[in-house]
Amino acid sequence: MSTKQGRLSSKTAIITGAASGIGKGTALLFAEEGANLILVDISEDKLNEVAAEIRELGGSCEVVCGSVGLMKTAEEAVALAVSTYGKLDILFNNAGIMPVGDILDYAEETWDQVLQVNLKSMFLMCKKAIPEMLKANGGSIINTSSVMANLTEPGYTAYSASKAGIIGLTKEIAVSYTEKGIRCNSIAPGWVETDMNVKLADSMGGMDKLYPIIKQQQPLGRMATTREVAYAVLFLASDESIVVSGSHLAIDGAASAAI
Repeated sequence: MSTKQGRLSSKTAIITGAASGIGKGTALLFAEEGANLILVDISEDKLNEVAAEIRELGGSCEVVCGSVGLMKTAEEAVALAVSTYGKLDILFNNAGIMPVGDILDYAEETWDQVLQVNLKSMFLMCKKAIPEMLKANGGSIINTSSVMANLTEPGYTAYSASKAGIIGLTKEIAVSYTEKGIRCNSIAPGWVETDMNVKLADSMGGMDKLYPIIKQQQPLGRMATTREVAYAVLFLASDESIVVSGSHLAIDGAASAAI
């Protein structure tokens, strides 16, 4: 694989939610930039397809199929990174789910599932990754939050709560570990061309039903591509952002700036 600038050459990265969407887009870009990858997702078939695509292009990666909400998945991913590549430099906590429902109808089990996948998973991954990053004298953690951590709509009870919690977790880790060489930042995507949003459009009767909403909410007038989001993640993962820690980067086409 020919790299563009090799901004991640010799670095090892774990990416969760790597089988599709932002996770897949970032995995492909990271591989182009020279990173060794550990790809994590619960969807085994799609995960292996992404891994095969990276390997066909000359990239190096291994996969872990499992729920990010379980400690054993975090343990396996971090152990695999160290045993295969000798160290861990980057953690991109990206996996997430978005069940919709009014709080009065929302099942307690659904609430627990969303918080486990969207927020607890990041706690678990960070808990296992940080000791290895300390051994490597530093690292970068990027957590996927959402524009909906601060601006929301009816029906996103657990999703908005989980995404807001990610901001707090990110800031705490940054304050605790930046002096020790570990940076931690979060990103807040707006509308992005992901499988999740395609399913949302289908439930509304097609993409032509969804786009008027996007144009109203996101001044850019369209969804971002996963590749466009991945470039922001690449910046935060690379040494180019060495003094950036504790930040919350909006990648939303000015959605969070609009009235």
